[in-house]
Order: sequence, then C-alpha cells, then structure tokens
Amino acid sequence: VEGADRLRAYYVGNDTAVSIRVDRNASGDIIDIQDTVQRVADDMVRSLPSGSRIELIRTRAEAIQGRINILLSNGAMGLALVLVLLFLFLNWRTAFWVAMGIPTAMLAAVALMYSAGLTFNMISLFAFILVLGIVVDDAIIVGENVYRRIQGGEHPREASWRGTHEVGTVVIFGVLTTMAAFTPMLGISGVSGKIWPNIPLVVIPVLMFSL
Repeated sequence: VEGADRLRAYYVGNDTAVSIRVDRNASGDIIDIQDTVQRVADDMVRSLPSGSRIELIRTRAEAIQGRINILLSNGAMGLALVLVLLFLFLNWRTAFWVAMGIPTAMLAAVALMYSAGLTFNMISLFAFILVLGIVVDDAIIVGENVYRRIQGGEHPREASWRGTHEVGTVVIFGVLTTMAAFTPMLGISGVSGKIWPNIPLVVIPVLMFSL
C-alpha cells in the first residue's frame, strides 16, 4: 500500500512491537485502503512466530462508513416520509415529483463534486446530512400551491404555471439566502481553510440543483 514507509520499533511491556503507518494519497479511498491493509495483515500474521499478532489502530474507515450509512438511511427515511405524507394529504403526482427532488439534487451535486475533483470525507458527508432536511422544503411549497389551485378548479397546466410563479420569488430568495449564509466559509484560510469549505461546496450545489 502506497505510503507504508514509516517504520518504528518500540517496546510494549516486555514485548517488542513494530509500528507501520499507512497514509493515503490524494485520490486514495480510506475504506478500500483499510480493507487492503487488513487482508495483508491477515495473510502476514500466519507467517509470524507463535504469539505474534497484528492490530490496526487509529483507523478511519468505520467512522466514514458509519456516516455514509447515516446519510443513506436518513435519505431513504426522508424520501419515504415525503411520499407517504404528500400522498395522504395531496395526491400521488405531487408526492412523486417532490420526492424526486431529493435524489436529483443529491446526485447532481455528487456529479459536480466528481468533475471538480472533490471527494467524500467526514466533513462533506456531514454537509450532505445537513442539507438533506432543507432540500425538499421548497418543492413542497410549490407543489402544495399548485395542488391548491387545481382543487380550486384551474386546469393543471395553468395551475402549474400560476402556482409556481405565485411563490417563485419567495422560494428563489429563500434558497439564495441560505446559500449566502454558507458562502463566507469559502473564504476561510489556513488549516481550517482545507476543512470547512467542504460544507458550502456541498450545500450550495445541492440547493442550486434543488431550486
């Protein structure tokens, strides 16, 4: 594994131990790298003297995978709640199109991140979880207003146009205000400037594609 070049020997109690630090490169995948290291360790330990053992310490894959699982489970739960509640109180068409806003905005933002060379990390995954609760609000507002007009007797085509324009200005400025609130984080410098800009670089594209 690239980066396994820092070797240090020391004593733990009466036993000799060797520490090898494995660092990933800029394009490395933490989860894949840890799996590879674990396989190498499992193979190597068979050839070591009896009583020897290999342990992985200060690993990061579990934390990253846990945050990915939270994002996926929250996304699935949010999608299901939107579909069920809007289906019960409005209709299935409104529920469907509002729900489509979640995966559409998220996947579009992921595609933009990929094209810009950005990667998933603890901060960007946190940003996805953060924006997940915001992303469908505007679609619900527009969808409910259109549905209200249809219930009032307007033709669906006309209701879609008028209903969207009736709340369009409020929705647009609401999204732009939220995007502006995260923008100052892009100007952070120093060590923090390598970490915290990951939040607006996720939140802003998701909100933009949602809008």
